Amino acid sequence: MVKISVVVPVYNAESIVERCVDSIISNNYDNLEVILVEDCSKDNSLEKCKELSKKYDCVRYVHNGVNMGVSYTRNRGIYEATGDYTMFVDSDDWIDKDYINSFIDVLNDNPMALTICGYVNHDEKYNGRTDNVIWSNTKKNVSAKLKPELKTIYDRTLLQQLWNKAFVTKIIQDNKLKFDESISIGEDLRFILEYIKVSEIQDVVFINKPLYHYMRDQDGSLMYKVGLESVEEPLKNLRSLYELIGYSKNKIKESIDSDRKKQVNLYAYLIMHNAGMKMKEKKRLIFSLDSKNGKILYKNNRNIYYKEKISKAIRR
Repeated sequence: MVKISVVVPVYNAESIVERCVDSIISNNYDNLEVILVEDCSKDNSLEKCKELSKKYDCVRYVHNGVNMGVSYTRNRGIYEATGDYTMFVDSDDWIDKDYINSFIDVLNDNPMALTICGYVNHDEKYNGRTDNVIWSNTKKNVSAKLKPELKTIYDRTLLQQLWNKAFVTKIIQDNKLKFDESISIGEDLRFILEYIKVSEIQDVVFINKPLYHYMRDQDGSLMYKVGLESVEEPLKNLRSLYELIGYSKNKIKESIDSDRKKQVNLYAYLIMHNAGMKMKEKKRLIFSLDSKNGKILYKNNRNIYYKEKISKAIRR
Protein backbone atom coordinates (compact mmCIF):
# COMPACT_ATOMS: atom_id res chain seq x y z
CA MET A 1 0.00 0.00 0.00
CA VAL A 2 1.46 3.36 -1.04
CA LYS A 3 2.00 5.93 1.66
CA ILE A 4 0.27 9.31 1.48
CA SER A 5 1.59 12.48 3.13
CA VAL A 6 -0.87 15.33 3.62
CA VAL A 7 0.68 18.74 4.34
CA VAL A 8 -1.51 21.23 6.19
CA PRO A 9 -0.16 24.79 6.68
CA VAL A 10 -1.65 26.23 9.87
CA TYR A 11 -1.90 29.91 10.73
CA ASN A 12 -4.51 31.43 13.07
CA ALA A 13 -6.67 28.34 12.55
CA GLU A 14 -7.44 27.39 16.14
CA SER A 15 -11.20 27.14 15.54
CA ILE A 16 -11.11 25.34 12.17
CA VAL A 17 -8.05 23.10 11.89
CA GLU A 18 -9.73 20.24 13.75
CA ARG A 19 -12.51 20.08 11.13
CA CYS A 20 -9.81 19.90 8.45
CA VAL A 21 -7.84 17.12 10.17
CA ASP A 22 -10.97 15.13 11.07
CA SER A 23 -11.99 15.15 7.40
CA ILE A 24 -8.59 13.73 6.40
CA ILE A 25 -8.76 11.03 9.07
CA SER A 26 -12.31 10.13 7.98
CA ASN A 27 -10.84 8.79 4.73
CA ASN A 28 -9.80 5.70 6.74
CA TYR A 29 -6.63 5.28 4.72
CA ASP A 30 -4.20 3.07 6.65
CA ASN A 31 -0.83 4.26 5.32
CA LEU A 32 -1.18 7.96 6.02
CA GLU A 33 0.75 10.77 7.65
CA VAL A 34 -0.69 14.22 8.28
CA ILE A 35 1.91 16.95 8.75
CA LEU A 36 0.66 20.12 10.44
CA VAL A 37 3.09 22.99 9.88
CA GLU A 38 2.24 25.69 12.40
CA ASP A 39 3.43 29.14 11.32
CA CYS A 40 3.73 30.98 14.64
CA SER A 41 0.04 31.88 14.91
CA LYS A 42 -1.33 34.68 17.06
CA ASP A 43 -4.05 32.41 18.46
CA ASN A 44 -3.81 28.96 20.09
CA SER A 45 -3.26 27.04 16.85
CA LEU A 46 -0.04 25.50 18.16
CA GLU A 47 -1.83 24.02 21.17
CA LYS A 48 -4.56 22.70 18.88
CA CYS A 49 -1.91 21.03 16.68
CA LYS A 50 -0.41 19.39 19.77
CA GLU A 51 -3.86 18.12 20.77
CA LEU A 52 -4.50 16.66 17.31
CA SER A 53 -1.11 14.92 17.27
CA LYS A 54 -2.07 13.22 20.53
CA LYS A 55 -5.57 12.39 19.28
CA TYR A 56 -4.38 10.69 16.07
CA ASP A 57 -1.27 8.51 15.72
CA CYS A 58 -0.78 9.49 12.07
CA VAL A 59 -0.75 13.24 12.82
CA ARG A 60 2.43 15.10 13.70
CA TYR A 61 3.26 18.76 13.84
CA VAL A 62 6.24 21.03 13.28
CA HIS A 63 6.43 24.64 14.41
CA ASN A 64 8.02 27.67 12.78
CA GLY A 65 9.80 29.73 15.42
CA VAL A 66 8.71 32.93 13.69
CA ASN A 67 5.97 33.64 11.17
CA MET A 68 7.39 32.80 7.73
CA GLY A 69 4.39 32.80 5.40
CA VAL A 70 2.55 30.06 3.56
CA SER A 71 5.22 29.29 0.92
CA TYR A 72 7.95 28.67 3.50
CA THR A 73 5.47 26.67 5.57
CA ARG A 74 4.57 24.42 2.63
CA ASN A 75 8.25 24.04 1.74
CA ARG A 76 8.94 22.81 5.22
CA GLY A 77 6.05 20.38 4.95
CA ILE A 78 7.13 18.80 1.65
CA TYR A 79 10.63 18.15 2.96
CA GLU A 80 9.19 16.60 6.12
CA ALA A 81 7.05 14.27 3.99
CA THR A 82 7.95 10.56 3.87
CA GLY A 83 5.05 9.32 1.74
CA ASP A 84 5.12 8.12 -1.86
CA TYR A 85 2.73 10.94 -2.72
CA THR A 86 2.27 14.36 -1.17
CA MET A 87 -1.09 16.13 -1.04
CA PHE A 88 -2.05 19.53 0.32
CA VAL A 89 -5.08 20.60 2.34
CA ASP A 90 -5.50 24.14 3.67
CA SER A 91 -6.47 24.40 7.33
CA ASP A 92 -9.74 26.24 6.65
CA ASP A 93 -10.86 23.65 4.07
CA TRP A 94 -11.92 20.01 4.25
CA ILE A 95 -12.13 16.90 2.05
CA ASP A 96 -14.72 14.22 1.35
CA LYS A 97 -14.27 10.79 2.92
CA ASP A 98 -13.39 9.14 -0.43
CA TYR A 99 -10.88 11.84 -1.50
CA ILE A 100 -7.70 9.83 -0.87
CA ASN A 101 -8.98 6.48 -2.17
CA SER A 102 -10.27 8.13 -5.34
CA PHE A 103 -6.71 9.29 -6.05
CA ILE A 104 -5.25 5.91 -5.10
CA ASP A 105 -7.58 4.12 -7.55
CA VAL A 106 -6.14 6.25 -10.37
CA LEU A 107 -2.51 6.19 -9.25
CA ASN A 108 -2.44 2.41 -8.86
CA ASP A 109 -3.13 2.18 -12.62
CA ASN A 110 -1.07 5.18 -13.71
CA PRO A 111 1.45 6.19 -11.01
CA MET A 112 2.87 9.12 -13.01
CA ALA A 113 -0.38 10.71 -14.19
CA LEU A 114 -1.23 14.22 -13.11
CA THR A 115 -4.42 13.39 -11.24
CA ILE A 116 -6.93 16.19 -10.66
CA CYS A 117 -10.18 16.04 -8.73
CA GLY A 118 -13.08 18.46 -8.76
CA TYR A 119 -13.85 20.82 -5.90
CA VAL A 120 -16.57 22.87 -4.28
CA ASN A 121 -16.23 26.65 -3.99
CA HIS A 122 -17.89 27.79 -0.77
CA ASP A 123 -18.94 31.44 -0.62
CA GLU A 124 -21.53 30.85 2.07
CA LYS A 125 -20.29 33.60 4.38
CA TYR A 126 -21.01 36.24 1.77
CA ASN A 127 -23.67 35.12 -0.71
CA GLY A 128 -24.81 31.66 0.37
CA ARG A 129 -23.59 30.11 -2.88
CA THR A 130 -21.59 26.99 -3.61
CA ASP A 131 -20.18 26.10 -7.03
CA ASN A 132 -18.98 22.67 -8.14
CA VAL A 133 -15.92 22.77 -10.40
CA ILE A 134 -15.31 19.54 -12.34
CA TRP A 135 -13.84 18.62 -15.71
CA SER A 136 -17.03 17.19 -17.24
CA ASN A 137 -20.48 16.03 -16.23
CA THR A 138 -19.73 12.36 -16.77
CA LYS A 139 -19.46 10.36 -13.55
CA LYS A 140 -16.51 8.38 -14.89
CA ASN A 141 -12.87 9.46 -14.66
CA VAL A 142 -11.52 10.97 -17.88
CA SER A 143 -7.97 10.35 -19.16
CA ALA A 144 -6.16 12.51 -21.72
CA LYS A 145 -2.73 13.61 -22.89
CA LEU A 146 -1.64 16.47 -20.65
CA LYS A 147 -0.02 19.10 -22.88
CA PRO A 148 -2.88 19.56 -25.39
CA GLU A 149 -5.26 20.08 -22.44
CA LEU A 150 -3.12 22.38 -20.28
CA LYS A 151 -4.69 25.68 -21.36
CA THR A 152 -8.21 24.29 -21.04
CA ILE A 153 -7.42 22.92 -17.57
CA TYR A 154 -6.17 26.38 -16.61
CA ASP A 155 -9.22 28.13 -18.08
CA ARG A 156 -11.52 25.81 -16.14
CA THR A 157 -9.63 26.72 -12.92
CA LEU A 158 -8.48 23.15 -12.27
CA LEU A 159 -4.75 23.68 -12.82
CA GLN A 160 -3.94 26.55 -10.46
CA GLN A 161 -4.65 24.78 -7.16
CA LEU A 162 -2.41 22.49 -5.11
CA TRP A 163 -5.14 20.82 -3.13
CA ASN A 164 -6.91 18.96 -5.95
CA LYS A 165 -3.80 17.02 -6.98
CA ALA A 166 -1.32 14.38 -5.77
CA PHE A 167 2.43 14.87 -6.29
CA VAL A 168 5.16 12.23 -6.38
CA THR A 169 7.24 13.08 -3.31
CA LYS A 170 10.49 11.72 -4.78
CA ILE A 171 10.19 14.02 -7.82
CA ILE A 172 9.75 17.04 -5.55
CA GLN A 173 12.61 16.16 -3.25
CA ASP A 174 15.07 14.86 -5.87
CA ASN A 175 14.60 17.99 -8.00
CA LYS A 176 14.63 20.29 -4.95
CA LEU A 177 11.35 21.88 -6.00
CA LYS A 178 10.15 24.66 -3.72
CA PHE A 179 7.46 27.29 -3.53
CA ASP A 180 8.82 30.72 -4.40
CA GLU A 181 8.87 32.58 -1.08
CA SER A 182 9.51 35.93 -2.77
CA ILE A 183 6.02 36.19 -4.31
CA SER A 184 2.54 36.13 -2.79
CA ILE A 185 0.44 35.70 -5.95
CA GLY A 186 0.66 32.73 -8.30
CA GLU A 187 3.19 30.73 -6.28
CA ASP A 188 1.03 27.59 -6.36
CA LEU A 189 0.75 27.54 -10.14
CA ARG A 190 4.48 28.22 -10.52
CA PHE A 191 5.23 25.18 -8.37
CA ILE A 192 2.80 23.00 -10.35
CA LEU A 193 4.27 24.06 -13.72
CA GLU A 194 7.82 23.37 -12.51
CA TYR A 195 6.68 19.97 -11.27
CA ILE A 196 5.13 19.13 -14.65
CA LYS A 197 8.29 20.26 -16.44
CA VAL A 198 10.83 18.27 -14.42
CA SER A 199 8.65 15.16 -14.14
CA GLU A 200 7.91 15.08 -17.89
CA ILE A 201 4.38 13.90 -17.14
CA GLN A 202 2.50 12.79 -20.25
CA ASP A 203 -0.97 11.95 -18.97
CA VAL A 204 -3.71 13.65 -16.98
CA VAL A 205 -6.64 11.93 -15.28
CA PHE A 206 -9.68 13.87 -14.10
CA ILE A 207 -11.69 12.56 -11.17
CA ASN A 208 -15.12 13.96 -11.97
CA LYS A 209 -16.23 14.38 -8.37
CA PRO A 210 -16.06 17.55 -6.25
CA LEU A 211 -14.03 15.99 -3.44
CA TYR A 212 -12.32 19.07 -2.02
CA HIS A 213 -14.16 21.84 -0.18
CA TYR A 214 -12.56 25.24 -0.63
CA MET A 215 -13.59 28.14 1.58
CA ARG A 216 -13.07 31.19 -0.59
CA ASP A 217 -11.55 34.12 1.29
CA GLN A 218 -13.44 37.27 0.40
CA ASP A 219 -12.14 39.53 3.13
CA GLY A 220 -10.46 41.59 0.42
CA SER A 221 -6.89 40.78 1.44
CA LEU A 222 -5.87 40.01 -2.13
CA MET A 223 -7.28 43.27 -3.38
CA TYR A 224 -5.01 45.25 -1.10
CA LYS A 225 -2.04 43.59 -2.82
CA VAL A 226 -3.29 44.53 -6.26
CA GLY A 227 -0.82 46.44 -8.35
CA LEU A 228 1.86 45.77 -10.91
CA GLU A 229 3.04 42.59 -9.15
CA SER A 230 -0.43 41.07 -9.08
CA VAL A 231 -0.78 41.59 -12.82
CA GLU A 232 2.72 40.58 -13.90
CA GLU A 233 3.34 37.53 -11.68
CA PRO A 234 0.42 35.50 -13.09
CA LEU A 235 1.56 36.46 -16.60
CA LYS A 236 4.98 34.92 -15.89
CA ASN A 237 3.20 31.68 -15.03
CA LEU A 238 1.12 31.88 -18.20
CA ARG A 239 4.31 32.35 -20.24
CA SER A 240 5.69 29.17 -18.66
CA LEU A 241 2.40 27.43 -19.40
CA TYR A 242 2.52 28.42 -23.08
CA GLU A 243 6.16 27.30 -23.34
CA LEU A 244 5.21 23.91 -21.89
CA ILE A 245 2.43 23.56 -24.45
CA GLY A 246 4.87 24.46 -27.23
CA TYR A 247 3.52 27.79 -28.48
CA SER A 248 5.70 29.78 -30.92
CA LYS A 249 7.31 33.01 -29.70
CA ASN A 250 4.80 35.10 -31.66
CA LYS A 251 1.84 33.18 -30.30
CA ILE A 252 3.19 33.52 -26.76
CA LYS A 253 3.50 37.30 -27.19
CA GLU A 254 -0.01 37.62 -28.63
CA SER A 255 -1.46 35.45 -25.87
CA ILE A 256 0.33 37.34 -23.08
CA ASP A 257 -0.82 40.72 -24.45
CA SER A 258 -4.41 39.46 -24.48
CA ASP A 259 -4.06 37.92 -21.02
CA ARG A 260 -2.67 41.17 -19.60
CA LYS A 261 -5.74 43.12 -20.75
CA LYS A 262 -8.08 40.50 -19.26
CA GLN A 263 -6.13 40.48 -15.99
CA VAL A 264 -6.18 44.25 -15.65
CA ASN A 265 -9.91 44.45 -16.42
CA LEU A 266 -10.71 41.66 -13.95
CA TYR A 267 -8.73 43.23 -11.12
CA ALA A 268 -10.21 46.66 -11.82
CA TYR A 269 -13.71 45.17 -11.61
CA LEU A 270 -12.91 43.33 -8.35
CA ILE A 271 -11.40 46.45 -6.78
CA MET A 272 -14.41 48.58 -7.72
CA HIS A 273 -16.76 46.00 -6.17
CA ASN A 274 -14.84 45.70 -2.90
CA ALA A 275 -17.41 46.86 -0.35
CA GLY A 276 -14.83 47.51 2.35
CA MET A 277 -12.75 49.95 0.33
CA LYS A 278 -13.25 53.70 -0.05
CA MET A 279 -13.59 55.13 -3.57
CA LYS A 280 -10.35 57.09 -3.21
CA GLU A 281 -8.42 53.88 -2.51
CA LYS A 282 -10.19 52.09 -5.36
CA LYS A 283 -9.12 54.86 -7.72
CA ARG A 284 -5.50 54.67 -6.56
CA LEU A 285 -5.33 50.89 -7.01
CA ILE A 286 -7.00 50.91 -10.42
CA PHE A 287 -4.62 53.62 -11.65
CA SER A 288 -1.70 51.47 -10.41
CA LEU A 289 -2.83 48.61 -12.66
CA ASP A 290 -2.34 50.57 -15.87
CA SER A 291 -0.62 53.96 -15.65
CA LYS A 292 -1.27 54.68 -19.33
CA ASN A 293 -4.99 53.87 -19.41
CA GLY A 294 -5.82 54.16 -15.69
CA LYS A 295 -8.23 57.07 -16.12
CA ILE A 296 -10.37 55.25 -18.71
CA LEU A 297 -10.17 51.99 -16.75
CA TYR A 298 -11.35 53.71 -13.58
CA LYS A 299 -14.15 55.60 -15.34
CA ASN A 300 -15.49 52.50 -17.13
CA ASN A 301 -15.51 50.36 -13.98
CA ARG A 302 -17.04 53.12 -11.88
CA ASN A 303 -19.87 53.42 -14.42
CA ILE A 304 -20.43 49.65 -14.37
CA TYR A 305 -20.43 49.69 -10.57
CA TYR A 306 -23.08 52.43 -10.30
CA LYS A 307 -25.25 50.90 -13.03
CA GLU A 308 -25.25 47.60 -11.12
CA LYS A 309 -26.14 49.37 -7.87
CA ILE A 310 -29.07 51.14 -9.55
CA SER A 311 -30.23 47.88 -11.14
CA LYS A 312 -30.19 46.10 -7.77
CA ALA A 313 -32.10 48.94 -6.13
CA ILE A 314 -34.78 48.80 -8.82
CA ARG A 315 -35.18 45.01 -8.45
CA ARG A 316 -35.80 45.43 -4.73
